[in-house]
Amino acid sequence: MPDQMIPDMQTPSLRTSSTDPGCSQAIEQLYGLKLGDVKPLPKVTIIGDKSCGKTSIFEALTGLSLPASRHLLSNFAIHAQFKRTTDQDPTVKAHIRPGPLKSQDKAVLRHLESFQVANNGPLTGDDFTDILEKAANRMCIAIVDRDAGGDHEQVGNQQHLSDNVLVVEISGPDVNSLSVVDFPGFMHNSALLDAREIQAVKSLVMSCIEEPQSIILAVVDATNQIENQVALEFARAVDPEGDRTIGVLTKCDIVQRGDENRVLRLTRNKEHHLAQGWFALKNLSTQERRDGLGFDRRNVVEGDFFSQPPWNEIDRSRAGIKSLKEFLGDRANGMLQENVNLLLEKIQILTESSSASTGLNAGSVGLTPIQTGLNSSGTGLTSVRARFADSTVTVDEKRERLRTVIEFPSEADPPSSEKHGTDLEAGSIKKRPTMLINACTVGLTIALVLTLVGLGCRQLAQEIATDGDWYRLFLLVTTPLQIFVSLFFCQAIICSIAQLLGPVSQVNANSKFFSAKAVKRLNVMDGPLPHVTIQCPVYKEGLEAVIEPTVKSLEAAIRNYESHGGTAGIFMNDDGMQLLSPEEAAERKAYYAAHNIGWVARPKHNPKGEGLGRFIRRGKFKKASNMNYALGVSLKVEDKLATVDRSGVWTQAEEEEAYQRCLGEVLDEELGRAWAGGNIRVGDYILIIDSDTRVPVECMIDAVSELEESPQVAILQFSSGVMNVTTGYFEMGITFFTNLIYTAIRYAVANGDVSPFVGHNAFLRWSALQEVSFESEGSRHGDPDLAPGEKDPNSTTPYEKFWSESHVSEDFDISLRLQTMGYHIRLGSYCGDDFKEGVSLTVYDELARWEKYAYGCNELLFHPVRLWWRRGPFTPLFLRFILSSMPIGSKVSIMAYVGTYYAIGFAWIGSLLNYFLIGWANGHLDHYYMNSWRVWVALIVVFSGAGNLALAVVRYRSENTTLLGQVWTCFRWAPLLFVFLGGISVHVCQAILCHMFSIDMSWGATAKEVSDTSFFIEMPMIARRFKFVFVFCICMTGLMICGACAFPYLWRIDQLIAIFPLGCVVFSHFFLPVLLNPALMKFTW
Repeated sequence: MPDQMIPDMQTPSLRTSSTDPGCSQAIEQLYGLKLGDVKPLPKVTIIGDKSCGKTSIFEALTGLSLPASRHLLSNFAIHAQFKRTTDQDPTVKAHIRPGPLKSQDKAVLRHLESFQVANNGPLTGDDFTDILEKAANRMCIAIVDRDAGGDHEQVGNQQHLSDNVLVVEISGPDVNSLSVVDFPGFMHNSALLDAREIQAVKSLVMSCIEEPQSIILAVVDATNQIENQVALEFARAVDPEGDRTIGVLTKCDIVQRGDENRVLRLTRNKEHHLAQGWFALKNLSTQERRDGLGFDRRNVVEGDFFSQPPWNEIDRSRAGIKSLKEFLGDRANGMLQENVNLLLEKIQILTESSSASTGLNAGSVGLTPIQTGLNSSGTGLTSVRARFADSTVTVDEKRERLRTVIEFPSEADPPSSEKHGTDLEAGSIKKRPTMLINACTVGLTIALVLTLVGLGCRQLAQEIATDGDWYRLFLLVTTPLQIFVSLFFCQAIICSIAQLLGPVSQVNANSKFFSAKAVKRLNVMDGPLPHVTIQCPVYKEGLEAVIEPTVKSLEAAIRNYESHGGTAGIFMNDDGMQLLSPEEAAERKAYYAAHNIGWVARPKHNPKGEGLGRFIRRGKFKKASNMNYALGVSLKVEDKLATVDRSGVWTQAEEEEAYQRCLGEVLDEELGRAWAGGNIRVGDYILIIDSDTRVPVECMIDAVSELEESPQVAILQFSSGVMNVTTGYFEMGITFFTNLIYTAIRYAVANGDVSPFVGHNAFLRWSALQEVSFESEGSRHGDPDLAPGEKDPNSTTPYEKFWSESHVSEDFDISLRLQTMGYHIRLGSYCGDDFKEGVSLTVYDELARWEKYAYGCNELLFHPVRLWWRRGPFTPLFLRFILSSMPIGSKVSIMAYVGTYYAIGFAWIGSLLNYFLIGWANGHLDHYYMNSWRVWVALIVVFSGAGNLALAVVRYRSENTTLLGQVWTCFRWAPLLFVFLGGISVHVCQAILCHMFSIDMSWGATAKEVSDTSFFIEMPMIARRFKFVFVFCICMTGLMICGACAFPYLWRIDQLIAIFPLGCVVFSHFFLPVLLNPALMKFTW
């Protein structure tokens, strides 16, 4: 390098992201004060293994660059101190600070201390290299050329370590204040090195990083396994909370193919969590150094690298040296403000000692006037010299003056939260923006629906003007139904256009109902973290195959939350324990006890039993009544614990004893019908999951931090991925469909729609649930399971309920009750697909799920017909929903979703009617009528065509995936969904009609395990479950054949537009249980 100023030498500072000039000036002037060894000043310390890229980071932060041809491998620490001075020319000073090992020999100590460098003028590259070489020679340290070739391992082993520190002080008007220490790298192969020197260097590193104002940069080679990093062990030893430790990943450009996901998870802080997170850097390669790339060019190369996949998935604020500098600047500024009182006391001591005992003025110690913005008001320290010039002022008065100058509150001042009446325990409430994109798309949807209705009315008007027949106006009676069933179709058109052409940045931003990024995590130092209860309803699932893997996932998340200072427990609502054999029940109890799991099990469903043997498990799906029963037992224990006298010293052992006594009393009051064990108390938040769920390791600390920050949020629902049990094509197809649904939900909620609550993988605020609790439906309206005046056999349990036992869709019911109370439901996507749920393993389970949803939708809207004369057609829940304060756009979206079930259920009826209408009256029908052929084409174009294309494009635009790969994924499953969605019309219609006419219908738990089946087992099962559907298909097939060939000539129906829609319905219904049954298609026995 020519003899010139080192690149970036004028700006080696840590720029804060706020770019507040007052803050920057404060840091610079405080660093420049002659305060001696002032530990409250922040210092960046760089540690890591040898050859991990530490020195390159040191160069990038300080601007002290070495020529590539003479890049030195030195094994001693370098402490670079930059100080801005306004009243003198640039100077460079250097000296050696001997380590404890060399300090034992006085001659060696004098030899090292005699090394002094004092140069005037700016520092050049050759100057810095010369200082390093002279210092190394003075320490008797051999130095080599990194690029000189040869056996690097052998060269590395020949080096000697030193615990001495080369201190280089660079000052001048064009220098920004900064303090950085680069330590020798840790060596794993130290057979040829002096053990005393190795230990001395480790002691030096430890003594430096244990200082509370030391910011630790733990540098890790991305190609190495994280478990082998000594730097992280050192950092954890001195900074267990991780408040001062920042992880830095280097050499991302040479990560092996296939290992990128591991590195990306590290950068997302998903593995080896650090409170301050991880940064990813790309240092210059050897060839780039030889080519003489400067720092500006280095940053360009680095930016280009992190703009390429898969590295462009890293958050921009976590990639590159520029982002690291800004983050370090913010940390240094924050730490400086936190320790300003220590600095002020140091200033006072030096000022008083200099003026009182030596007669020196304040300027001799560097106390020039400091005009800074250390606090948010920007006033800062002013006229320090003038404030301390008066020797008659006492120390306490000076301290008070300084405190007033910088506007930090005294200990007697009340916190700002008390002045404004803010509840400190509620967290810092952050107001989020409300997205209006959904309101716009809903408005366009309504406009499109009204346009289609208007076009139909136009046809009626033209026909009336032609023939004067006004009776066709009665067709307008169907308009509300047309709007209801076509809302989703029109919304799909508008949303497809929006996904193709509209904005997508909102998918990666936080808003009122959506969280794409995790909030700042809570710190246990600010107060105890809330307790989390993980509520998991289970039935007869296998212990080893289903429950145990779920518990392992939960325990990992609990350990992580406990590492942050929180507490959590698992609460199993076991609805199957009392149905199992005594041996299986004992096995579950032992497993729960071994894993500290609290559990409650209720009696089996026995509505016709006698005495204590009679028990009613209410509800069609039983899940709601199961959770209510378990929560009821927990609340009864809490009621008894509330009466316990805890006066005097109360220990944890006494609390445990009181809890066990109260639990025993509650079980006695339940007359032995309830079984329970472990800790069943409910904490501040409930994480509700299914028995086959996997949760992210860090979900609790992030969710709790967000809920504490947003007290208006009652439910934080997380987007989920799919946990596949098999590789069968049906499960894979349903996996695609489930991911499609979650993509659509994320997009809609990010646009401003209200988040749905799907009943699992969600955090619930326990206090909010208690606000919307209610008495048992039976106590208010009479219980259909009981005769008039009959005593409730479940009367030993409380009547306070949280989940509706009279609705199949208890999730929608509770979310609506919470929203009418003013709470919000929010969707979180920052966990990615780490929340995992199981999907239907068989076509029977998926079909039952759609039947349950259809039944639930009709249950939400309408009373059974037999109750219309007393209660009217619409349910109070639906009326409350219509009149609620929920945004109109969300109401329209929900109604569009509900309308799809009625549209699907009507498909087989409409196709059959269309067959006769088009077949016998084609050309004589009113043009207001749209035949099924045109409807079928429209559905294929909008859903199978535009919908899949829009899904692929929006994933490509918002998730940084490949477009062709997404197009293939979306269209490859179109045939499976064509058969499935086309073959459920009769089943959905059956579910709707069963509720409408009070025909009993119930569903069991979804299968979580693969059953061993074969062709000869499946065939009888299909024949039994689908016999009426097969009869329908055979009759319709015979009808179409006879209509085309056997009917009288003038009555024959042979038009394609009449036959094809009905034929599609028959084909899909007949082959639904056949083509979508992998076990049947194997023909095994």
